[in-house]
Amino acid sequence: MKVANIGIFCGTFNPIHLGHLLVAESARDQFHLAKVIFVTSPRPPHRNDTLLDAIERHDMVALAVADNPAFEASTIEIERSGPSYTIDTVEQLIASYGSRDRFSLLVGADNIKQLSTWHRARELAGLVTFLVAPRFTESEAGSDLNKVVSACGSCDAPSYAKCELIEFPAVNISSSGIRKRLREGRSVLYMVPSAIYKVLLEKGHYRGLKV
Repeated sequence: MKVANIGIFCGTFNPIHLGHLLVAESARDQFHLAKVIFVTSPRPPHRNDTLLDAIERHDMVALAVADNPAFEASTIEIERSGPSYTIDTVEQLIASYGSRDRFSLLVGADNIKQLSTWHRARELAGLVTFLVAPRFTESEAGSDLNKVVSACGSCDAPSYAKCELIEFPAVNISSSGIRKRLREGRSVLYMVPSAIYKVLLEKGHYRGLKV
């Protein structure tokens, strides 16, 4: 049976936006991923800020990825009781799909720097390849990837982690920036998929939450 390379994209997606989708599609294309599984985190152990309800966030993720047959939305972490760690998710997905497949974990460059502090980090690094998405500043948005690589490095992670850099157009869209704009009553059209924009307007998400 043919070996598949499966991408895992864990995040709060608070909310999901076009930057997330661009990173995932760029990684799928560049690394020939059979699929990218978007895993919505209920409340990561290292986060204590106010989050929209996990199911509400997952529903938006599912809506955002519905038109891409290579994308899948998962509630695997929402369904898990107690603290949810990335290593638990990866092990569960490996058990589900089978060890014959290869697994890659999509992460932001700012997160990969903290890898050594993650729960069972070395074991996780033995199970996946880290596909790293550079973070772009406002001044770098619109530039090409090479301009940013010198700033963030090809992979600023512990030596025991195997990393590859995702090549994608520089964009400066963030969930925190979207939440801030919504709090201020400003438009986020074209920052999120149109279906998500409609949900945000109809349900008034984030207008009453802290940025």
